[in-house]
Amino acid sequence: MKPVPRVTVVVIVRDGERFLGEALESIAAQHYSDWETVVVDDGSCDGSRAVAEAFAARMPERFRVAMHEAGANLGMSASRNLGIALARGEFVTFLDHDDAMLPEKLARQVALLDAHAEVSAVIGPNLRWNSWLPGAPGDEPQDLGIVGASVVDPPGLLPFFLARTSATPQAPMVRREAIRAVGGFEDSFRGMYEDQVFLAKLFLGHRVLVVDEVWQKYRQHDDSCVRRAHRERSHMRDRARFLRWLAARPGLPRGVAQLVARERRRAFWSRLRLALRVR
Repeated sequence: MKPVPRVTVVVIVRDGERFLGEALESIAAQHYSDWETVVVDDGSCDGSRAVAEAFAARMPERFRVAMHEAGANLGMSASRNLGIALARGEFVTFLDHDDAMLPEKLARQVALLDAHAEVSAVIGPNLRWNSWLPGAPGDEPQDLGIVGASVVDPPGLLPFFLARTSATPQAPMVRREAIRAVGGFEDSFRGMYEDQVFLAKLFLGHRVLVVDEVWQKYRQHDDSCVRRAHRERSHMRDRARFLRWLAARPGLPRGVAQLVARERRRAFWSRLRLALRVR
């Protein structure tokens, strides 16, 4: 029997052969050693699965590769849920195939969760990673409105990133029991806003430790999910759908409900203005 690791890293990939190896190497380079990684291939048509399987062959005690039945493409949420279902760790964290962890990420997040038994997750800002391209502008740390470390009670950072989409935090480390309690990710959100849906459920029901330490690099490139959505002008529709979903959540705190209503009005007028410009 393999020893059960404390941490499971869930990596999802869809046609990410270009960057996946660098993402997985950043996990292998962690200062913390008690981890496993589940790579979920979401129906890739390129060499992504071969990249992941090469890591699994090299480090079988560390890396496992999974896919949906018949190699289907089911979207980001379903892929994260598959990785969570296969996770053995007490704690679960996430890495997109085009991003990278800084070497101290797992060690620091585990230490903070061990020191704060009252919280269900720990999260910090990401680094907008421009410098991977020669001549690109400098990297920019995300602003989560927290200096130092703070335990935030529900609704946590939800009002903050509702008002500022650029402030949506990434890659929390979450107690697996808390992921189970909130029902994981919502499979119907296949792409954009799948992370905000999960974070909304987490922040609405659980205490979270938010710190100002940067542990993850968020690669800026034209093929990212966010950039594609903006090019295809689907980002406003996706945001409107997320806000409808959130407005329908039972027991939504009054302040959050009012903020959601305001953001829905803004989303409506933004979509209307765009439609008129397109005509």
